[in-house]
Amino acid sequence: MRVPLSVLALALVTAACRGEERNGAAGVFPFETHRVRLDNGLTAYLIRAGSPGIVAYVSVVRSGSRDEVEPGRTGYAHFFEHMMFRGTPRFPNYDEITSGMGAARNAFTSNDMTVYYLVAASEYLEAIMDLEADRFQNLNYTEQAFRTEAGAILGEYQQSALNPQSFLDKHVRLVAYQRHTYRHQTIGFEEDVRNMPEGYEYSLSFFRRFYRPENVILVIAGDFDVKAAARWVEQYYGGWATGYTPPQVEPEPEPGGPREIEVRYPGRTLPILAIGYLGPAWSATDRLAVAAEVLGAVAFGPNSELYKKLVIQEGRVQYLVSDFSLARDPSLLLIQTMVNDPADVAKVRQEILEVVEKFRTEPVPSGLLEDTKKHLRYSFLMGLETAQDVAFSLIPFLVNAGQLEAVEQYYATLASITAEEVQEAARQFLQQDRRVVALMTQEGN
Repeated sequence: MRVPLSVLALALVTAACRGEERNGAAGVFPFETHRVRLDNGLTAYLIRAGSPGIVAYVSVVRSGSRDEVEPGRTGYAHFFEHMMFRGTPRFPNYDEITSGMGAARNAFTSNDMTVYYLVAASEYLEAIMDLEADRFQNLNYTEQAFRTEAGAILGEYQQSALNPQSFLDKHVRLVAYQRHTYRHQTIGFEEDVRNMPEGYEYSLSFFRRFYRPENVILVIAGDFDVKAAARWVEQYYGGWATGYTPPQVEPEPEPGGPREIEVRYPGRTLPILAIGYLGPAWSATDRLAVAAEVLGAVAFGPNSELYKKLVIQEGRVQYLVSDFSLARDPSLLLIQTMVNDPADVAKVRQEILEVVEKFRTEPVPSGLLEDTKKHLRYSFLMGLETAQDVAFSLIPFLVNAGQLEAVEQYYATLASITAEEVQEAARQFLQQDRRVVALMTQEGN
């Protein structure tokens, strides 16, 4: 994950709203940032960056499928991604209003978050804030509208279930997690999705519990008047009532040994091999957590020796990817590949595990380590072109740490990670007892 804000130059700004601070952009993040924190706990970050005349407005809800702790109630975080576009008594036609602005708008849900965003001309900023603040406080929908949308979500589930990657992910989660809510996909368990039309009253309680100011962070990036925006944050969000209580998410116990599954996909696919290890939770300052993310890049990334061998030189696999990005709670460090010849699967698996063992027993070469750390930093900086890019780049830090200051903390930690720490991360996390292996092949083979 990515960035911390330098606390070097935080200074109070004269403004009409409470709790506004300004960061002078002395660290990795290159833009001056104003933070507004209201008495009800809402935090907004105001950043002048990106294209002239454009503003990106992002609302980060720090709840996703991770927070669905009640049995039989999975999928509701994703459900609200849909329902939040249904309108309010004041603004019943959300789509019509945003289309009239020429705004691009959408939302997405994952394990740890639900995110809503609009990108529009800067002249509409106050109107957007009025619209967004209203729907976050006064969302209104009938039971019939709820049932209609629940039916649409079932259709989405059925379509997603046919996707090979989603099909494999579902089975990997079931074997990798025994207690934690990462066990279910964001869209939820099929039985829960089928029962969702009967959950109208529960859906209202879900909204009241999680859509509260203490659990939402705004990021406004682009070309706009910062002082005016700060006043509007107070005006439109200041009356939002508090009431968020974090759910009691059951931690995943330490794995008791390696686990393996074979998955039969009801369609055509080359063999897909997934090897995962239960890793740590995300942290900007935990050195082994940051080292684990570096490990994924040096061992299995596009510049790794294994990638060059299997993908480029020998062409034995369609792809080799690693996802060692960490989450709010301990999650899988995942290596995945699609093998061209089914007879070659065992050999490819052996070569991946040999690389795992190599990084557990040998330090990463210093030149490769330094190049990788620089690449991770510059990839972040090169992704800050548009207002939307700037706002989206901060989402992982806001979700995992709850504050933008984690950007500078993270990159300071990253810059000082040593080869010995990368090796120690491999020793601690890439253990056989923490390993999950899944092989997916098509039915009939």
